[in-house]
Amino acid sequence: MRFKLIAAAISAALAISLLGAAGASAATQAGNNCTANRGEENLTLYGLANGPGNPLSATIPVSGVVTKWTFNAPPELEPGFFNQTLKILRRVGGNQFQVIGESASSPISGGLNTFSTRVPVLAGDIIGTVGSVKGSIVTLYCETGNPGDRLGVIKGNPSPGSIASQTEEGAGFQSPVTVFVEPDADNDGFGDETQDACPQSAALQTPCPPVTLSTSTQVKTNSVTVIVTSSTAAPVTVKGVAKLGKGKKAKMNGGTQNLLPGTLNKYRLFFTKGLKNKLKELPPSKKVTLKVNVTGTSVSGAVTTKTLKLKLKGQGPKS
Repeated sequence: MRFKLIAAAISAALAISLLGAAGASAATQAGNNCTANRGEENLTLYGLANGPGNPLSATIPVSGVVTKWTFNAPPELEPGFFNQTLKILRRVGGNQFQVIGESASSPISGGLNTFSTRVPVLAGDIIGTVGSVKGSIVTLYCETGNPGDRLGVIKGNPSPGSIASQTEEGAGFQSPVTVFVEPDADNDGFGDETQDACPQSAALQTPCPPVTLSTSTQVKTNSVTVIVTSSTAAPVTVKGVAKLGKGKKAKMNGGTQNLLPGTLNKYRLFFTKGLKNKLKELPPSKKVTLKVNVTGTSVSGAVTTKTLKLKLKGQGPKS
């Protein structure tokens, strides 16, 4: 593959340099951190393979969301002269590639340029770029001289969702682009590390709300009905325990229900045989304390517990 040099923008004498490793992060980095030293008109360019010794995968190794990308421009590049756009492609068969998504077009300057974006990706997707100068397509790339580096070529600037054909492939060339892919546990299209404050719910990107519980009770002869309302959708469990004396306890389980916000939900705590007998032994002036725990769990796993203490009157004869 023979690419011509855009002499007005880059010196042919530029050397290839590697950047230092990125700081610790949950994101996965992929691409190639070579420094651009050439440019080509009317092409979208994308990395297909990195040569031996490159610690990064040329293609995206994990599914998730691209939240950040870098472009390593030649040091002497005039600020704002070039614009670059990240392109994510997916092979759909043979030399056919679909554009899965792209970043905003951003002006670059000499050195490492870093941009935020949000592009959902799958493992195996391909990292590309397209550039512009004063309205014309001009894409920068690296001539590395490493035969293991391979660069693919598509004519023009295909739009997201479109399918385009690879027209050429060259060894010893690469695209100076890296991406940072964050996990997306809830598949909402937002990176869990920097873009999604509630990765447990696809409906929320703000912090996961805690569960707020409202309760009321109805005491009957042989049971207690607990009426519960939750502020958010959550599983809510109701349990009760009463001390019968001499170390004995009566334990009751009202079960677990998946509550919807704002709805009234009833739980029944049926008295055990021991509690019934205890109440029949006591006159109405005496009481047994029933401790009821109402527990809800938010989507983030945070637990909210509301404790109720009910005084159950004795059901025996008056003393």
